[in-house]
Amino acid sequence: MKITKKLIIFTASQVLFCAIAPLVFIFIEYGDESDGLKLKLPLGILLVAFVILIIAKNTFLKPRMQKLSVQIAQQEADLAIESNADKIKNIVSELKRKRVIECVLNAFAPVLLFGVLLLACRAMESAILRLSGAIGFTLVSYIVGTVFGIFAAREVHGKHEG
Repeated sequence: MKITKKLIIFTASQVLFCAIAPLVFIFIEYGDESDGLKLKLPLGILLVAFVILIIAKNTFLKPRMQKLSVQIAQQEADLAIESNADKIKNIVSELKRKRVIECVLNAFAPVLLFGVLLLACRAMESAILRLSGAIGFTLVSYIVGTVFGIFAAREVHGKHEG
């Protein structure tokens, strides 16, 4: 895939609205209070961790999952037509291993998400009502960032495209 100026701009805008703007808002909102630091740091760390998780998932995990799905489908097709017992045994062994990897990779994001949500609940249990405005702003900002992410995803050009 060719990296274009639009792709860079859309990706930078996505990071701006998904991570930087909500973090700045949280640090400004809770900057003057004595309890502010107790809320700012965990919430900021959780937001950064969540954004890093999404970027890492889309960058590293998604392509790996697609390749793994193709390999599993190919091995299932090979298994259906193979008649040699030793080859069947090898294909079954490899297929089991790849299916386990696929299952673990599919569970990775939800497990991390629930872990982050649990930590967020612990960090915010004393001030949940006041934080609802910050969470609402973060949601709106994240939606705007996602729109830029969609624009970035639509920037697909071949390396030798004119």
